[in-house]
Amino acid sequence: MKQTKFAFLIVTFILFSSSIALAEDNSIKGNQTSVTMEPVTVYAAKREGTAKEFAGNISVLDDLFIETRGIDNLENLTRYAPNIYIKDTSSGGSIVCRGISTIDTSLFSPMGLYVDDVAYPLGYMSNQNIFDVERVEVLRGPQGTLYGKNSESGVINIVLNQPNNEQRNKILLEVGNYYTARLGISSSGPITEDKLYYGISMQGLTTDGYNTNILTNDDDVYGKENFNGRGTIRWTPDDAWDITFNLDGALRNLGISSLRYMDGQSATDRHKVTSNESDKATEEEIGQSVKAKHTWPTMELTSITSHRTFDREHHHDSDRTAKPISYSDLKMSMESWNQEFRLASKGKSNLTWLVGLNGNYENVDAGIDFTNVKAFLSSSRSGNSESTSGALFGQATYEMIEGLRLTGGTRLEISHNTGKQTYTPSTGATSYKNSINDTEFLPMGSLAYDFNPNITAYTTVSTGFLAGGFNFYSATDADSFAYGAEHTLNYEAGIKTNWFDNILTLNLTAFYTDITDKQVREAVAGGGVGAWKFSNAASAHTQGIEVESSYSPIPELKFIAGFGYADSEIDKWTTTAGGTTVDYSGKKLPWAPEYTYNLGVQYNHDSGLFVIADLLGTGEQYYDAANELKGDAYETVNLRLGYTTGDIEFSIWSENIFDTAYSVKKVATASGSTLVEDGAPMTYGFTLNWNF
Repeated sequence: MKQTKFAFLIVTFILFSSSIALAEDNSIKGNQTSVTMEPVTVYAAKREGTAKEFAGNISVLDDLFIETRGIDNLENLTRYAPNIYIKDTSSGGSIVCRGISTIDTSLFSPMGLYVDDVAYPLGYMSNQNIFDVERVEVLRGPQGTLYGKNSESGVINIVLNQPNNEQRNKILLEVGNYYTARLGISSSGPITEDKLYYGISMQGLTTDGYNTNILTNDDDVYGKENFNGRGTIRWTPDDAWDITFNLDGALRNLGISSLRYMDGQSATDRHKVTSNESDKATEEEIGQSVKAKHTWPTMELTSITSHRTFDREHHHDSDRTAKPISYSDLKMSMESWNQEFRLASKGKSNLTWLVGLNGNYENVDAGIDFTNVKAFLSSSRSGNSESTSGALFGQATYEMIEGLRLTGGTRLEISHNTGKQTYTPSTGATSYKNSINDTEFLPMGSLAYDFNPNITAYTTVSTGFLAGGFNFYSATDADSFAYGAEHTLNYEAGIKTNWFDNILTLNLTAFYTDITDKQVREAVAGGGVGAWKFSNAASAHTQGIEVESSYSPIPELKFIAGFGYADSEIDKWTTTAGGTTVDYSGKKLPWAPEYTYNLGVQYNHDSGLFVIADLLGTGEQYYDAANELKGDAYETVNLRLGYTTGDIEFSIWSENIFDTAYSVKKVATASGSTLVEDGAPMTYGFTLNWNF
């Protein structure tokens, strides 16, 4: 099958290219021109620079890449970034980087996510919709010395288009199978030239989804109705000041009937589920932020004030059968305030630097009710936590001699988190509380050398941590309610190269990361079915490589390739399961694909015709600590054919064109059966982009 898919990509490209070549009046050779690509400008280090100057591994995916491939969310985009995997399932989300994952029901992700300098900390926020984006920067490895909120394994930085003196308008219309439609509208430009600007963008999505409830014959049980919008006012009263006000929000109505039995008497076929409940989730997300920047000739001061709220409710058939046995009702809400100040050097010099101060407050309310036909199995949990933290962070780079740069940085963070919960089983209510206090010192260092303008080598040592928290959904007492922080020590070395005026780029990175105080889920002795605690009982490591390359032999043709390998393994973890002592040492970390890769080709003809073909692969992973629930490796092929004329681009496309079957989640039930959540089937449709 793999050979068939590679052959399909090659044959598609050859046939399309040949048909174009035969239609031309002049020979290709006679019209061939050289291509020179400019280095990509990034702000990942909070200062303007290039990807090669960044002290670590970074991938940059720009607006042209996103738009021409019709990418609508972060999960689909990160498949083009090696060793990045977004877990987006009915139970929640998380961003996995270099094999560093988290507990399935944890609220927070080990990888940071920022949208225009504002942190989106919850795992539920991981798979953001993508529209009107300037670029997305993917930074691997701890980034606590650059970003206000701590990040254990890396950062995804989404940079939105900022309004300016140029009037820009965009309309996106997309329709596809499963009654799918997406509409996006954005507009930005000057209110008063050189002084005041506006920006507005809105996007809506509706789909019935690809699952059918065979009990009710309802084919809309995994559907979505999403709306997100953003409004921006930017004010530049003079050359020194740049002030931006943002208001954004999202409403989501989600069908979450996705788990089905893959074995046992209740087993069903792929994308066929059985539920006697109306499985639904609703989410409401609202944010406000003010970013003020003041510039002097040699430095720049930035202040970012943000406030975000997030609310989620869901109703779910817990037993996944035709019988009314059990169901769950979850409620979760978060409110956060964040203030960040950054002072950074400006311009080119032997010494560049940044120093920042960040303060954060988060309040989380979370609870879940389990209702069972047998009353003694019913229970409810209702809890709350309040967290305050402050961090001082900074990083500096000094060019000791021409081409040799030394970078050092540190982060000092102090946090206090208190939580309380009431657990009500059939025997009566019990209340408890706990607190977590952390003081973290996180240094980093890097050495980079430019062998020539086209080859840069670097090595980096950095530290990170994932804050502790509270087990809102399965705790039974104070001991099983709270868990502490986990820590990482990351070593990496890499080489960044470009050849022939950036016609060919090739970057290679190797890394090794030690994980201590690993947050894991363990059974509560004597607690019964579904009684879990989160603890810091394990140590682990992950090691691997990342390769990224692009090649444009002529202006019309571009090849891209990426490969990431992450061997994540538990070094030490002994626990109790089913009343028996088990040793998970040597097992693979759950929710961590062994590898990811992408291979793509794009051809743009002078007539406006274009073709894009991508092969996207994900390696095997396990969904449990015992490594008994395995997700097999899989690869999907996407194809897009389009035409651009003036300001309008339209295309027909198909994703997972071979309808590859794969899983994104598996769960073992108390009865010994296995539940599975299927990945997306083959989809197809039509997209129109109008930029004017």
